[in-house]
Amino acid sequence: MNIQITQSPLSDAEKTTLSKVGYVAESERAATVVIADQEVRHISINDDQVEILPIAEALKKYVWVQELYFGLIDVNEAEEVQHLARSADTPVGHFIRVKAGAKLEQPIQSFCLLETPQVRQVLHNITVIEEGAQASVISGSSVADGVHTGQHTCLCETYLRERARCESLSIEQWAKDVDVMSYDRADVAKSAHCSSNKVMVSPVRNHCSRTSTTVGEDATAKDQSIVFAPQGTTRMMEGEIHLRGERAHAESLTRMVTAGGTIGNNAMLVGEADDTEGFLGCDGLKLTSDGEILSVPALRALSEKSQLSHEASVGMVSEEKLAYLESLGLTEDSANELIVQGFLNLKEQEMPAPVRETVKDMISAAKSGSM
Repeated sequence: MNIQITQSPLSDAEKTTLSKVGYVAESERAATVVIADQEVRHISINDDQVEILPIAEALKKYVWVQELYFGLIDVNEAEEVQHLARSADTPVGHFIRVKAGAKLEQPIQSFCLLETPQVRQVLHNITVIEEGAQASVISGSSVADGVHTGQHTCLCETYLRERARCESLSIEQWAKDVDVMSYDRADVAKSAHCSSNKVMVSPVRNHCSRTSTTVGEDATAKDQSIVFAPQGTTRMMEGEIHLRGERAHAESLTRMVTAGGTIGNNAMLVGEADDTEGFLGCDGLKLTSDGEILSVPALRALSEKSQLSHEASVGMVSEEKLAYLESLGLTEDSANELIVQGFLNLKEQEMPAPVRETVKDMISAAKSGSM
């Protein structure tokens, strides 16, 4: 079935830009939504088990969506959030709904794009995977050619209902003078499962992210993040996972590389219910004497029957490995790149092969200063 809802068709240039962060022909996706600057530019749906609306329309259509709006994000969390919650402006963002019992054969793809220099993009997105549904989502963020400056703020609230399953891949490709602020919240209900992979490797001036996931009874949440900071980039990440239901399980892995930039990672795992299990893994690699990685994994057990653990490490590129690879005929730069790719475990990341190659190219360009 093909349902086409189009605010405006995408140009070839927009498709080319977004292809670097996961966009493919819409015939190969269950649904597509693209937000450009401050408007929902394009929506197309190929599967009637998916519903996508601009958030403003969803709030008018469904009373229950109004109850989800700021349902997971505390309006008093930050001054910026407080301002957005009280604003009289029409909200911009998307509402994605996968209907109960749906088993999507193709992913949903979702993108945001900065097309105007100095634009301030402010989005509020809500995603609902209803009871027993199974879906995968590929999302990306990018800037148009010639755009180097701008601001992006995004509030994302994701709800996985009982026995729902969702796998997601998120890729960003900002620009060196863009400032990004993201608030991500997820509620994983009883017996639900979510698995996410995040790729944050392009240059950006400042990226501050605050994430929080609540995991219910017999539910599972797994996430992996690849984080790269070239010279001039600052990334500050704060994340919490709350194991709120009995037998809840979570794994969170973060791999960080600095090539002169600054990375801060504060991760908290909270065991609130009996027989919960959780693991935090935080590994960092410094490529130069410049830059900094500050990683602080923390465990908080509120139940005596909660089992929590973490591992953390930060190191430099091994001279022994470099020497070995150079002895095989690789240049120092090529050897360095191979070590970084191995550290980031790109082959094991659940991302399309073309996107994996884009990530490698982005790391190489960022290291050389050509991005």
